Amino acid sequence: MLKVVTYALLVAMLMLCIAFRQLKFANHFTQETKMLKDLILKFGKEKINTLTKYSSILTLHQLGEKGRLKNELTTPIENELMYATEKIDGTNVRIVCFGNEYLVGAREFILHHSQDLYFDNAQGIVDGLKSLNIQIPQTESLTVIYGEFYGGKTTANSKWYGQDKNGFRVFDIAVYDDLSILDLSQQEISKWRERETENGIVYGQKFLTRSEMQNQFPHFEFVPLVEFELGNLSHLTILENLKKFLPFTNVALSENAIKKAEGIVLRNDNRSKIVKIRFEDYERSLK
Repeated sequence: MLKVVTYALLVAMLMLCIAFRQLKFANHFTQETKMLKDLILKFGKEKINTLTKYSSILTLHQLGEKGRLKNELTTPIENELMYATEKIDGTNVRIVCFGNEYLVGAREFILHHSQDLYFDNAQGIVDGLKSLNIQIPQTESLTVIYGEFYGGKTTANSKWYGQDKNGFRVFDIAVYDDLSILDLSQQEISKWRERETENGIVYGQKFLTRSEMQNQFPHFEFVPLVEFELGNLSHLTILENLKKFLPFTNVALSENAIKKAEGIVLRNDNRSKIVKIRFEDYERSLK
């Protein structure tokens, strides 16, 4: 009899423990679903804006007079394992996710809060993303999805991709597990996010690897990978390899697209090194 009672008691305790954990998780998630608004109210929109901006990217070679490239590199990448993706000429967009709330921002400004705390449809970004039925994830940590909104009437070069429709491609994702950084001043947050040194820019964000991004957020379209060789790193070799490996864009949206490509971005997996290589910079330097 004692064994039966003990067993029943253990089962009851186990069920109570499971129920408690589920309730705790539900309460935890409920708290996080309103955390984004709480962060804005506590720290201000400008701090959130500064924290979540995508950092600057240097050109592979240093810029000299009249925009012509020097022979020196901005960032030492020799013997570094890098991967190349197509650089799209559109407008930079970020989607800041936390719980069931989100923000939509351009490169410099936050435009929209999911619960309509504010709304700015500059460059048609907010309405454009809605028209594309972009699925915005719910996340337990503050997560920022960086992408390029392009085509349509977004920029003067939209004709490269097609002016009759828009597209959106994700190029990076950062996760902010430690939000104590918001206790710093806005200027200090900016310096934490990016700091230029003689060996390139030092980035503060924690970025996901390419495989982590694709595995955790499989519903997004990502900027395509590009096979690329740096060769001897001369201006001429870089330009010749751009023409060889990226003769036209891989992200055209319509048959009427000119299909011209802008260039590539090189990143290593932990994003300690990121550089861009654009056709126009090397063409201008070799005239």
